Amino acid sequence: MKEIYSFFLTLLPLLLWTQQDTNIAFYQQNLQLFNPAATGLEDHVIMSFTLRSQWAGISGAPDVQLFKLSIPEGEKRLGYGAILMVDQTFIERQTRIFANFSYRLPFERKNSLFLGIQAGGNHINLDFDDINMAHDDDGKLGNLTRFYPNVGVGVHYKTPKGYFSLSAPFLIDHKNEKNVDAVHFSPSDDIHLYFSGGLRLPAFARHWRYIVYSLVRWVQSAPISTVINAGFGYQKSELLFTYHHNSSLGLSAFFDNGGPVSVGYAYQFSTPNLLSKLDFRNHELILRIRLNVKKDKTKESDGDQESNEDRAMN
Repeated sequence: MKEIYSFFLTLLPLLLWTQQDTNIAFYQQNLQLFNPAATGLEDHVIMSFTLRSQWAGISGAPDVQLFKLSIPEGEKRLGYGAILMVDQTFIERQTRIFANFSYRLPFERKNSLFLGIQAGGNHINLDFDDINMAHDDDGKLGNLTRFYPNVGVGVHYKTPKGYFSLSAPFLIDHKNEKNVDAVHFSPSDDIHLYFSGGLRLPAFARHWRYIVYSLVRWVQSAPISTVINAGFGYQKSELLFTYHHNSSLGLSAFFDNGGPVSVGYAYQFSTPNLLSKLDFRNHELILRIRLNVKKDKTKESDGDQESNEDRAMN
């Protein structure tokens, strides 16, 4: 039993780390995951699929599958959407499902304020049957399956050149539902606060942009997580350098020609710290599908094209 508990205590910090919200390289394209107000921002119905493999080559490493749906309602100023995310780490599997709603308040100069709310929850499953233990009669290591309901709110201010976003996607604290005498995890012990901002500014040539995005996460009793992306954009495509404070560096490329399908790939590697000695590497793929896309037969003017690029900025 001492060997079993020693192994479990070694594993415990990794499991607790996964209780923090999942890191996504393409967070700007998936901002709805962190803020329900970022629902229905574009003029078309958007479906996106994201696959993320962390710590490549390590058995049981985190693996994330994310589906996002965003539906604008046009003149009604409403937006509808849904999030489905499956996060698998070793013996732990979390399935997050939320319905998202937003309402747009228009301002002058094509600026808009989006107010959002979401409802759903997180289903968590711990399966100790996948561990070869010397004794399988320990009640404290029994399998766990449970659903934790939650709600969240957010605001998103959008301008032709950028955006600012503030949200609290998990307002219900499940800490008091833990059993201190047994293994019993909850998906969110403390309220998570997210701040995100982005700018797309004219660059050295026509249709080129300087781009800066940032996502900051604050959780009580945990280090502040800060991610910064910076690089260049050509029309709607992007090539960005990624810096995750005290965690990783990386590059991401997102290809979008304005048609119904866009794709992206991100690669990250650990920075010089304690975890970097394990040589972690992360891979991420994203596929976005626009529905009801209609291209005009006549060529758009340069002003119209630039206006469309600005509207695509979340």
